[in-house]
Amino acid sequence: MALNFFAGFVGGCAGIVVGHPLDTIKVHMQTQDYRNPRYKGNWHCFRTILAKESVAGFYRGMSSPLAGVAVVNAITFGVHGQVQRQIPNPDSLSSHFIAGTLAGIAQTPICGPMELAKTRMQLSSTRFSGPLDCLKHMHKYEGNRGMFRGLGITLLRDAPSFGIYFLTYESLTRTSGNECLSTPYMLLAGGLAGTASWTLTYPLDVVKSRIQANSNRYTGVLDCFKQSVKAEGYSCMYRGLSSTIVRAFPTNAVTFTMVTWTFRLFGHEANETSKSESKTETIESVEMGSETRKPFIEKWNTFLKEVSESVTIPALSTVSDNVTSFENTILYRANRWLQTSIKYDVAEHVRTDTSHEEDEE
Repeated sequence: MALNFFAGFVGGCAGIVVGHPLDTIKVHMQTQDYRNPRYKGNWHCFRTILAKESVAGFYRGMSSPLAGVAVVNAITFGVHGQVQRQIPNPDSLSSHFIAGTLAGIAQTPICGPMELAKTRMQLSSTRFSGPLDCLKHMHKYEGNRGMFRGLGITLLRDAPSFGIYFLTYESLTRTSGNECLSTPYMLLAGGLAGTASWTLTYPLDVVKSRIQANSNRYTGVLDCFKQSVKAEGYSCMYRGLSSTIVRAFPTNAVTFTMVTWTFRLFGHEANETSKSESKTETIESVEMGSETRKPFIEKWNTFLKEVSESVTIPALSTVSDNVTSFENTILYRANRWLQTSIKYDVAEHVRTDTSHEEDEE
């Protein structure tokens, strides 16, 4: 558990340093007044903050996530590892999803107030000495309830988000034997895991940010959602998504890579479950060690295919037939293009050789 704590601390700190400036842009875009927007887009928001507050403006409120990152990441990776080992089939993808979901629930009581302080510090013109000073200010004027504002929606966001997070990373980094993943491979897998989790749960994050930024405007989660959609349409639920994805990819790429490398430096693997495996499973894994690992793109496509098949509706069989027909048409045209290209290259080669012989004569 101590190693989980330290690895989570290192990975979390690295991820925050990389991603906090983009998180600041995301919060500004999510919470601006739609009737009189201050920013035309992410780039305009970036230039405005840079012009008014210089580089330091992008790191306002960073002390809040840094203050709690050790505890949050220790809980996240610690709970995930412990739960995943206790599940009867720890190597299954479902076990990683369940463990990730419980890890997200476990870290919410700390993550909620931490993100509340971060959001207020990012948006408020009042200068706070740190996250504790910000929380004290909220407690003074809003009471105990104000300090935990948005905790319910944070729980609804983090439970599925962390499940998707660990599920995606595990499915992309799964190997047939005891092969060590390369650093670029881990970076790519971690970035895609973070992107997938944020994309699927982003509307919940928008509601959370609005509730935490406007303490007296909404009575609850449903009221915030109804008011936002009624005034701005459903598109407001995806406002700032592009900056979030741009932030999520490098942040989570660095986080997972640093966590994995920390485990390796201490002679462990982050997803080590060999103690709970039977001898038969160990022999099978050794026998499979000679197989080559699938290319990354093939694994990503396989993961998307498995997800799509799990939610397939029988009534849409005609649509599936049309899709299959369309795919066959594309493959047929691709093969024809490839054959034509080969014939063209051969013809060019013959023509070049002929012209070369004529020049020699």
